[in-house]
Amino acid sequence: MVHEEMVELSRLAASPPEIRRFTINKWHLATLVLVIIIITQIFLYLKLNSDYIYQRSELQLEYNSLHNSYGLLQVSYDMLQSNYYSFLSGYADLRNQINKRALQFGVEDFITPQDTTVENIVLNITGGWSTTSDWSEFWNNVKKMYDWVVDNIKFRPDGLFPTLPSTPLGNIEYKRDMWQFPNETLSLREGDCEDMAMLLTSIMLSYGGEKYGKIECIMIRGSLGAHVGLQMSFTGDKLTILDPAGHFYTQTLDGNLDSKDISTEINNWLNHWEPEVGSDARVERVFSNSVDKEFSSISEYVSWMYTR
Repeated sequence: MVHEEMVELSRLAASPPEIRRFTINKWHLATLVLVIIIITQIFLYLKLNSDYIYQRSELQLEYNSLHNSYGLLQVSYDMLQSNYYSFLSGYADLRNQINKRALQFGVEDFITPQDTTVENIVLNITGGWSTTSDWSEFWNNVKKMYDWVVDNIKFRPDGLFPTLPSTPLGNIEYKRDMWQFPNETLSLREGDCEDMAMLLTSIMLSYGGEKYGKIECIMIRGSLGAHVGLQMSFTGDKLTILDPAGHFYTQTLDGNLDSKDISTEINNWLNHWEPEVGSDARVERVFSNSVDKEFSSISEYVSWMYTR
């Protein structure tokens, strides 16, 4: 009996009730803490998710606003870019129109037989070409057209003429020579040698085209200056010079219009202009609405004319 009591006491001593209760409370506490943590995490998650949804909504609104603003800015940019390109194109066109007068390119634009003003002048001067097979009528009307330009277009030397730079930010340059369009010369009733020559060329091409021969402007140049007249070349290597500004034309001894050998007549005309142009004068250029040819010497010009 005593032995059994000692065993029981020993068993109780090994696992006292207080320690067992402490172990059970520890697990309860751990469970409670874990639940609290989970609840806290859920709460934080819900809070963060709510904040995320709110901020996302705000950012979406801001994005939509910025996107709309971007769209409006893109439209404005496209319009500005279109206006910019239109400005550049317009400036380039304006520069071309102005500079070609002084830089003397695009010569075909200055020979205008189809211009209404030119056609009307031809009818007023000649009444038209009634019989296109009549050679004498042609010569008579050529002389009438030449005389009309001499009598009605006053010679006026060019002043300084501005040329535009390649970009709007560049500087204007000034040239001492510029070309007028034939309708401008008719309107102003004045111009210099090339203005008269281009007008007469346009008038004669409007009258009969090149039925009997080629009709072109011819430019001569020497150390003292340059000059422009008109040439008509015919079969048989014949040449007629009409120079309204210089009051010169190829003529017979009695003053009638004539045509002569190319080499003979070009030298006659160069000799006529030697005091003003220089003894080294040569043909520099022949041009019309169908040709634009430059030369370095008289012989080069003569050879070209003989082989056309």
